[in-house]
Amino acid sequence: MQTISKDIIIVGGGLAGMSLALQVLSKKPDLQIVIIEKSTFPVPDTTAKVGESTVEIGSHYFTEVLGLGGHFKAHHLKKHGLRCFFGRADMDCSAYDELGVSELFGIPTYQIERGVLENHLYDLLMEKDVTFIDGALPNDIQVGDKSHSVVCRKADHETRYVGRWIIDAAGRQGILKNKLSLQQDNGHKGNAVFFRVDKTVLIDQWSQDKMWQNRVKDKGKRWLSTNHLMGPGYWIWIIPLGSGATSFGVVMDDQVFQSNAFDTYENTLAWIRSEHPKCAEALEGAQVLDYKCINNYSYGCKQVFSHEGWALTGEAGAFADPFYSPGSDFIALSNTFITQLILTDFKDGDLHLESLLFQKFYSSIFENTLSLYKNQYGGFGDRTMMSVKLVWDYTYYWGVLTLLFFTNAITDIELMRRLNPNLMRARKLNQQMQMAMSERAKLRKVIPAKGVFLDQYLVPCLKQFNEVLKAPNIDVCEALEANLQIMERVVPCFEDMLNDNPSATISENEERVLGAYRQYVLA
Repeated sequence: MQTISKDIIIVGGGLAGMSLALQVLSKKPDLQIVIIEKSTFPVPDTTAKVGESTVEIGSHYFTEVLGLGGHFKAHHLKKHGLRCFFGRADMDCSAYDELGVSELFGIPTYQIERGVLENHLYDLLMEKDVTFIDGALPNDIQVGDKSHSVVCRKADHETRYVGRWIIDAAGRQGILKNKLSLQQDNGHKGNAVFFRVDKTVLIDQWSQDKMWQNRVKDKGKRWLSTNHLMGPGYWIWIIPLGSGATSFGVVMDDQVFQSNAFDTYENTLAWIRSEHPKCAEALEGAQVLDYKCINNYSYGCKQVFSHEGWALTGEAGAFADPFYSPGSDFIALSNTFITQLILTDFKDGDLHLESLLFQKFYSSIFENTLSLYKNQYGGFGDRTMMSVKLVWDYTYYWGVLTLLFFTNAITDIELMRRLNPNLMRARKLNQQMQMAMSERAKLRKVIPAKGVFLDQYLVPCLKQFNEVLKAPNIDVCEALEANLQIMERVVPCFEDMLNDNPSATISENEERVLGAYRQYVLA
């Protein structure tokens, strides 16, 4: 058997593995990388993978860090925010309560066609002379201290690759996780079915009501949102793709999953017809391109980075939940940590301290993200809770996490130490809010829909957070302190809105940060 030496072995040539290779080579072009991938390239443009919607961290990573802005503008749909619909609309979508934005805050995010993006990444890596073994399987993986090997089998031929670093980017296969016994239950139970159809579903056509149409500044652009149909214990996603196909998913807690049949597309469609007839109507006559079901999709991981030269990225590490589309964010975060560890190693730096601190940062971010979902699905049909939840979760995401990523703070250990007291303040506030929402979610409330529009674009603090992120040369210490002061003013307002007898009065202090949002939340 031939043995070939490389600097880095990446097992898994999907979005996480290929983007990591591109990021590493942008920093150190002389490194020799081999990628082992079971699929054969080019892959179909519309491919059966979850992760078609990006939010700010993931979008920034792909367009700015990896320099793919031109590709995204040319080949992927610009997203029109996240939009939630509550209630039941048998005949007309204007009967739903709607939570979303009338116009965009300005930082671009995208609905991505996974196959198109992965084929583009593959072409870029070929230009950089990366060894890419597609249609291959990894066997006999040996992990040592900066001395690793993988036997790569393609057809009847085997080659042994040895390397200083080995990265598991092979998704839910859990190659390194299983070998190193890194599995960890995170306590969050969720289930999902997802499928794609061969037609563009235009949610804007679900109502001809002029007032409803005029809510959105760019008329006819609702369909470009990540649209969600909400209910107690579940949500349905509707995501448009650049090819003209549409992705659908039903995500649910155990109570919904175990009370209904989701084993086939026909059974799922029957359930959708019973809960959201207008959605089922839009699926009539469509060809189903694929259908998958995942039970208990959420999991943790004991460790994702090691000073011994191994790491896990993307879904090979931990996965919290698909709501808010955080998958590409965690690819961005993991890959950025791994890239810095590799650079430090090849400069003979101290990997022990850096890997420990990066593991701590990653675990903290993951735990805070997990808290957005854990024990909260019961409240997903509760318009009051969700209208509070989305604005608070955006507040924490834009005011803290996105700020850290946009300013490259997450890999600056000395800066993170200075920021730590304020990060602890932020974490405490987030825990306080998530606990309040978890308590309300136990009630599984459903408020009768009144056709209300809760326009998040009119919430002053959300505009402020976005303006800070768009500014050049952000002083992250000053910005985080200012954002925390806003968060501390927001929390008591939201806690009151979640009470059984909330106040209808808007104080001057509340109006400065939330505007008149309370009157719509309590409508």
